[in-house]
Amino acid sequence: MTTEVDKKLWKFLFPVTEREVLYMHENGHFFPTERYKAIVREDNDKLIAVQKDSYKLVSNAEVIKPVMDQLSDLTTDWYIDDSHSFVENNRMRLQVTFPELTFNDRDSDISLSLFIHNSYDSSEGVRMFWGGIREICSNGSVFGEVLAKYYAKHTSGIVVDNLKQQIEDTYDQIPVIKERIEILQNMESIGDYEGQIPKLLGKGIADYVEEQPKAENAWLLYNQLTHYISHNVQQRMRAGYQLKVSKMFKL
Repeated sequence: MTTEVDKKLWKFLFPVTEREVLYMHENGHFFPTERYKAIVREDNDKLIAVQKDSYKLVSNAEVIKPVMDQLSDLTTDWYIDDSHSFVENNRMRLQVTFPELTFNDRDSDISLSLFIHNSYDSSEGVRMFWGGIREICSNGSVFGEVLAKYYAKHTSGIVVDNLKQQIEDTYDQIPVIKERIEILQNMESIGDYEGQIPKLLGKGIADYVEEQPKAENAWLLYNQLTHYISHNVQQRMRAGYQLKVSKMFKL
Protein backbone atom coordinates (compact mmCIF):
# COMPACT_ATOMS: atom_id res chain seq x y z
CA MET A 1 0.00 0.00 0.00
CA THR A 2 1.31 3.44 -0.92
CA THR A 3 1.53 5.73 2.09
CA GLU A 4 1.29 9.52 2.11
CA VAL A 5 5.04 9.68 2.71
CA ASP A 6 5.68 7.44 -0.32
CA LYS A 7 3.54 9.71 -2.48
CA LYS A 8 5.58 12.74 -1.45
CA LEU A 9 8.93 11.02 -1.84
CA TRP A 10 8.55 9.25 -5.20
CA LYS A 11 9.57 12.33 -7.21
CA PHE A 12 12.84 12.56 -5.24
CA LEU A 13 13.82 8.95 -5.83
CA PHE A 14 14.23 8.78 -9.61
CA PRO A 15 16.99 6.34 -10.66
CA VAL A 16 20.37 7.69 -11.74
CA THR A 17 23.39 6.00 -13.26
CA GLU A 18 26.87 6.68 -14.61
CA ARG A 19 27.69 6.40 -18.32
CA GLU A 20 30.76 6.83 -20.44
CA VAL A 21 31.64 10.17 -21.96
CA LEU A 22 32.85 9.86 -25.56
CA TYR A 23 35.09 12.26 -27.45
CA MET A 24 35.64 12.45 -31.20
CA HIS A 25 39.20 11.66 -32.31
CA GLU A 26 40.74 13.55 -35.20
CA ASN A 27 40.12 10.46 -37.33
CA GLY A 28 36.38 10.96 -36.85
CA HIS A 29 35.85 8.00 -34.52
CA PHE A 30 34.45 8.27 -30.99
CA PHE A 31 36.38 6.95 -27.99
CA PRO A 32 35.57 6.88 -24.26
CA THR A 33 37.50 9.22 -21.99
CA GLU A 34 38.73 7.97 -18.62
CA ARG A 35 38.77 11.46 -17.12
CA TYR A 36 35.02 12.14 -17.11
CA LYS A 37 31.69 10.37 -16.71
CA ALA A 38 28.09 11.35 -17.35
CA ILE A 39 25.35 11.32 -14.68
CA VAL A 40 22.07 10.35 -16.33
CA ARG A 41 18.46 9.74 -15.26
CA GLU A 42 17.73 6.12 -16.03
CA ASP A 43 13.97 6.59 -16.38
CA ASN A 44 14.15 9.13 -19.22
CA ASP A 45 17.84 9.12 -20.33
CA LYS A 46 18.24 12.83 -19.61
CA LEU A 47 21.79 14.04 -19.04
CA ILE A 48 22.11 15.64 -15.60
CA ALA A 49 25.81 16.47 -15.38
CA VAL A 50 29.30 15.59 -16.54
CA GLN A 51 31.66 14.90 -13.65
CA LYS A 52 35.33 14.03 -13.18
CA ASP A 53 36.07 10.34 -12.82
CA SER A 54 36.85 10.85 -9.10
CA TYR A 55 33.27 11.95 -8.44
CA LYS A 56 31.35 9.47 -6.28
CA LEU A 57 27.69 9.24 -7.24
CA VAL A 58 25.41 9.33 -4.20
CA SER A 59 21.76 9.04 -5.23
CA ASN A 60 18.91 10.84 -3.53
CA ALA A 61 17.62 7.42 -2.51
CA GLU A 62 20.89 6.62 -0.73
CA VAL A 63 20.50 9.81 1.28
CA ILE A 64 16.76 9.76 1.94
CA LYS A 65 15.96 6.10 2.60
CA PRO A 66 18.28 5.64 5.61
CA VAL A 67 16.77 8.77 7.14
CA MET A 68 13.23 7.50 6.51
CA ASP A 69 14.09 4.12 8.01
CA GLN A 70 15.26 5.77 11.20
CA LEU A 71 12.35 8.20 11.32
CA SER A 72 9.90 5.29 11.14
CA ASP A 73 11.32 3.96 14.41
CA LEU A 74 10.76 7.22 16.31
CA THR A 75 7.96 7.82 18.78
CA THR A 76 8.09 11.55 17.95
CA ASP A 77 5.69 12.72 15.22
CA TRP A 78 7.16 14.01 11.96
CA TYR A 79 6.01 14.79 8.44
CA ILE A 80 7.43 15.66 5.03
CA ASP A 81 7.08 19.43 4.86
CA ASP A 82 6.41 20.77 1.36
CA SER A 83 6.92 24.40 2.34
CA HIS A 84 10.68 24.40 1.75
CA SER A 85 11.21 21.13 -0.12
CA PHE A 86 12.02 20.92 -3.83
CA VAL A 87 13.55 18.51 -6.31
CA GLU A 88 15.11 19.06 -9.74
CA ASN A 89 17.19 16.75 -11.91
CA ASN A 90 20.45 18.19 -10.59
CA ARG A 91 19.66 18.79 -6.90
CA MET A 92 17.12 18.51 -4.15
CA ARG A 93 16.16 19.69 -0.68
CA LEU A 94 13.84 17.71 1.57
CA GLN A 95 12.33 19.19 4.74
CA VAL A 96 11.18 16.98 7.61
CA THR A 97 9.31 18.83 10.38
CA PHE A 98 8.77 17.64 13.96
CA PRO A 99 5.56 19.31 15.19
CA GLU A 100 6.02 18.15 18.79
CA LEU A 101 9.55 19.55 19.10
CA THR A 102 8.72 23.22 19.45
CA PHE A 103 9.67 26.38 21.28
CA ASN A 104 8.03 29.81 21.41
CA ASP A 105 9.43 33.24 20.56
CA ARG A 106 6.58 35.05 22.44
CA ASP A 107 4.53 35.36 19.24
CA SER A 108 4.49 31.91 17.66
CA ASP A 109 5.49 28.30 18.12
CA ILE A 110 8.53 27.27 16.06
CA SER A 111 8.86 23.59 15.17
CA LEU A 112 12.24 22.01 14.55
CA SER A 113 12.90 20.92 10.98
CA LEU A 114 15.59 18.81 9.35
CA PHE A 115 16.71 19.94 5.88
CA ILE A 116 18.37 17.27 3.71
CA HIS A 117 20.35 18.32 0.62
CA ASN A 118 21.92 16.48 -2.30
CA SER A 119 23.08 17.29 -5.82
CA TYR A 120 24.46 15.56 -8.92
CA ASP A 121 26.18 18.59 -10.44
CA SER A 122 28.51 19.42 -7.52
CA SER A 123 26.53 22.55 -6.68
CA GLU A 124 26.62 21.19 -3.12
CA GLY A 125 27.51 18.01 -1.31
CA VAL A 126 25.25 15.87 0.83
CA ARG A 127 24.23 18.14 3.69
CA MET A 128 21.85 18.05 6.62
CA PHE A 129 20.90 21.23 8.46
CA TRP A 130 18.65 21.78 11.45
CA GLY A 131 16.30 24.72 11.46
CA GLY A 132 12.76 25.72 12.24
CA ILE A 133 9.40 26.57 10.72
CA ARG A 134 7.35 29.37 12.29
CA GLU A 135 3.72 28.35 12.80
CA ILE A 136 1.94 31.65 12.16
CA CYS A 137 3.58 32.43 8.81
CA SER A 138 5.55 29.33 7.66
CA ASN A 139 8.81 31.27 7.81
CA GLY A 140 11.65 28.82 7.34
CA SER A 141 14.91 29.25 9.24
CA VAL A 142 18.23 27.45 9.33
CA PHE A 143 20.04 27.44 12.66
CA GLY A 144 23.39 26.81 11.04
CA GLU A 145 25.47 28.76 13.55
CA VAL A 146 24.13 27.40 16.84
CA LEU A 147 23.34 23.82 15.82
CA ALA A 148 25.70 21.16 14.55
CA LYS A 149 25.78 20.65 10.78
CA TYR A 150 26.38 17.41 8.92
CA TYR A 151 28.35 17.57 5.70
CA ALA A 152 29.90 14.93 3.45
CA LYS A 153 31.64 15.50 0.14
CA HIS A 154 30.60 13.24 -2.70
CA THR A 155 34.13 11.90 -2.89
CA SER A 156 33.68 10.50 0.62
CA GLY A 157 30.16 9.14 0.44
CA ILE A 158 27.60 9.50 3.23
CA VAL A 159 26.77 7.77 6.47
CA VAL A 160 23.55 8.67 8.28
CA ASP A 161 23.38 6.98 11.63
CA ASN A 162 21.83 7.41 15.04
CA LEU A 163 19.33 10.04 13.90
CA LYS A 164 17.36 9.57 17.13
CA GLN A 165 20.35 10.73 19.16
CA GLN A 166 20.92 13.63 16.79
CA ILE A 167 17.31 14.74 17.22
CA GLU A 168 17.60 14.52 21.00
CA ASP A 169 20.88 16.44 20.98
CA THR A 170 19.34 19.10 18.74
CA TYR A 171 16.29 19.49 20.97
CA ASP A 172 18.61 19.85 23.96
CA GLN A 173 20.08 22.90 22.23
CA ILE A 174 16.75 24.77 22.14
CA PRO A 175 17.68 26.80 25.26
CA VAL A 176 20.75 28.02 23.35
CA ILE A 177 18.55 29.05 20.41
CA LYS A 178 16.06 30.78 22.73
CA GLU A 179 18.86 32.63 24.47
CA ARG A 180 20.13 33.94 21.13
CA ILE A 181 16.58 34.95 20.13
CA GLU A 182 16.16 36.85 23.41
CA ILE A 183 19.40 38.71 22.73
CA LEU A 184 18.07 39.68 19.29
CA GLN A 185 14.72 40.70 20.78
CA ASN A 186 16.49 43.07 23.15
CA MET A 187 18.76 44.48 20.46
CA GLU A 188 17.13 47.74 19.36
CA SER A 189 20.15 49.13 17.53
CA ILE A 190 19.98 47.33 14.19
CA GLY A 191 21.77 49.69 11.83
CA ASP A 192 24.69 47.29 11.38
CA TYR A 193 22.32 44.51 10.29
CA GLU A 194 20.40 46.79 7.94
CA GLY A 195 23.66 47.92 6.37
CA GLN A 196 24.62 44.34 5.52
CA ILE A 197 21.37 43.45 3.74
CA PRO A 198 22.02 44.94 0.25
CA LYS A 199 25.46 43.34 -0.04
CA LEU A 200 24.65 39.94 1.46
CA LEU A 201 21.06 39.44 0.32
CA GLY A 202 20.56 41.79 -2.63
CA LYS A 203 18.68 44.93 -3.52
CA GLY A 204 15.28 43.20 -3.82
CA ILE A 205 15.29 42.10 -0.19
CA ALA A 206 16.74 45.43 0.93
CA ASP A 207 13.91 47.28 -0.85
CA TYR A 208 11.34 44.96 0.75
CA VAL A 209 12.67 45.70 4.25
CA GLU A 210 12.59 49.45 3.58
CA GLU A 211 8.91 49.15 2.62
CA GLN A 212 8.01 47.40 5.89
CA PRO A 213 7.28 49.09 9.22
CA LYS A 214 10.58 49.86 10.93
CA ALA A 215 11.70 46.79 12.88
CA GLU A 216 11.86 47.61 16.58
CA ASN A 217 14.58 45.07 17.26
CA ALA A 218 16.90 42.62 15.54
CA TRP A 219 14.54 39.64 15.95
CA LEU A 220 11.73 41.46 14.11
CA LEU A 221 14.17 42.35 11.33
CA TYR A 222 15.23 38.69 11.20
CA ASN A 223 11.59 37.67 10.76
CA GLN A 224 11.07 40.23 8.00
CA LEU A 225 13.97 38.66 6.13
CA THR A 226 12.87 35.06 6.68
CA HIS A 227 9.32 35.99 5.64
CA TYR A 228 10.56 37.42 2.34
CA ILE A 229 12.80 34.43 1.68
CA SER A 230 10.03 31.95 2.53
CA HIS A 231 7.38 33.59 0.38
CA ASN A 232 9.16 35.46 -2.42
CA VAL A 233 12.30 33.45 -3.22
CA GLN A 234 12.14 30.31 -5.36
CA GLN A 235 12.40 27.13 -3.30
CA ARG A 236 15.61 25.99 -4.97
CA MET A 237 17.31 29.25 -3.90
CA ARG A 238 15.99 29.59 -0.36
CA ALA A 239 18.61 27.53 1.43
CA GLY A 240 21.43 29.82 0.32
CA TYR A 241 19.61 32.90 1.59
CA GLN A 242 18.57 31.18 4.83
CA LEU A 243 22.19 30.23 5.54
CA LYS A 244 23.33 33.81 4.93
CA VAL A 245 20.70 35.13 7.36
CA SER A 246 21.68 32.46 9.88
CA LYS A 247 25.30 33.60 9.72
CA MET A 248 24.34 37.26 9.77
CA PHE A 249 22.32 36.95 13.00
CA LYS A 250 24.50 34.18 14.52
CA LEU A 251 21.55 31.82 14.75
